[in-house]
Amino acid sequence: MKYFHISNGLRGCYMPDNSSCIAVKTRRELKAAIAYDASDMREAYGIGGSKKDVTAFAALCWREAQKSKPAYLPFCLPFARDPGKYAFGIFVSVATRREYLEHVKECA
Repeated sequence: MKYFHISNGLRGCYMPDNSSCIAVKTRRELKAAIAYDASDMREAYGIGGSKKDVTAFAALCWREAQKSKPAYLPFCLPFARDPGKYAFGIFVSVATRREYLEHVKECA
């Protein structure tokens, strides 16, 4: 089981619009979670998050989770309203089981 923080909103901001912690068994499950958020982001902003981008992004995040010391900063899948101005994004970082259980407890 792998755990991830997923959030979305403005790039460079401290408070995301939405944030959650998920547990997944496979890269396919991670991709589905990212694709779900990406569909809303594409609808809201218009540019970014193609199926190909989501697939590559999920693979990158999954590879990071396999490392013994994954990066603590999140990876970003960018979105924009205007071409070349990618001010929004989906952010994914590796989480721990403890962080996941805390999130579940808070949401219950």
